[in-house]
Amino acid sequence: MKVAINALSATNISSGHVLFGHLRQIVKSDCKKHTYLLLYSESSKKKNVNMGPSVKWVQCPGYTRHWIARTLWEYFKLPGLLSEIGADIYFTPAGAITSPIRIPQICFAQNPWFLVNSIKKSPYGELKSIMQKANYNVAMSEAAMMVFNSKYMRNLYRKNAGFFEKSSEIVYQAIDDETHLAASEIFKEYDQRKQQILAVSAMADHKNIESLVRAVNVLCRKYCLSVGLILAGPWADKRYKYKIEQIIKKLGLNDLIKITGYVTRQELNDLYASSRVFCLMSRCESFGIPAVEAQAFGTPVVSSNCCAIQEICGNGGVYVDPDDFEKVAEEINKLLTDSIYWGKISELARRNAGKYKWEECSKPLLKIFNTFINK
Repeated sequence: MKVAINALSATNISSGHVLFGHLRQIVKSDCKKHTYLLLYSESSKKKNVNMGPSVKWVQCPGYTRHWIARTLWEYFKLPGLLSEIGADIYFTPAGAITSPIRIPQICFAQNPWFLVNSIKKSPYGELKSIMQKANYNVAMSEAAMMVFNSKYMRNLYRKNAGFFEKSSEIVYQAIDDETHLAASEIFKEYDQRKQQILAVSAMADHKNIESLVRAVNVLCRKYCLSVGLILAGPWADKRYKYKIEQIIKKLGLNDLIKITGYVTRQELNDLYASSRVFCLMSRCESFGIPAVEAQAFGTPVVSSNCCAIQEICGNGGVYVDPDDFEKVAEEINKLLTDSIYWGKISELARRNAGKYKWEECSKPLLKIFNTFINK
């Protein structure tokens, strides 16, 4: 049987990690029962790697990299393409479906940004948000199956729609086997680590980096700690980066806070292993891959109590109001100064991260495909 998988929206690091991580494991596990027809565009050629004979790559127009053009193409052209290639079911990780498609549609929802009203958006962002919310509601009403990457995401969709989906499943994602292996090889104890906090993300306004910066200021002024903060990851918005740089300068923290931008995987692993605390006070996370990666290295997490990280990271971290930087500083201080407490949370973090392996996390998704194909 043939499963069409729409990869056109998987354009950023996170969405690509999730989609291709699941697909690689599913292809490995299904014993060549099915053929996977992967829809991609010219702009995603870098993802066009050999995944075995079970995966057939179907090239789509290059203009589909833009979401408006992609939406129109999917509405008017995609149904015909699916018929032409003989797809039996259709899987999309975009969080929305295409109404004219008549084969069963499985919709994977993993983007909370449009559903969190407290996040500031530009006029263009507000317009896109309105349209996407409407699209998400159509998916809730018409999709044969909704797949969510956390309970947090399912609750957001239900709240937005005002009703429940026909059928749904929670399918968590994993961190790569190479990261698990690296973590097991370079794990460091409390006294081998630097007095250092690490934040890893694609830095954007809703990541709330200013709260973490102000928490570092409290650690210095109130708790008299000389602590470093590493901000690792790309900055999509230069204005937001400038805003954070100005806050750092105003608080006199230039010598304590380092903005690295993009780092290599090896550099990132070294940062995970050498830092005593991972902290990200984001207002909007559907999962939190870097937080789980940090846990794999035994690095305790301090994060927000308003998004999915609390659900995903469990008792391997502590969670507070993302805007209460005094409380953030208090929790970080405990982990920086109490080695026994740190050791307890570190061990719980490692155990928790061990649950997030593709071999286990992809099983529910393969079961869903099998269920629909065998109907």
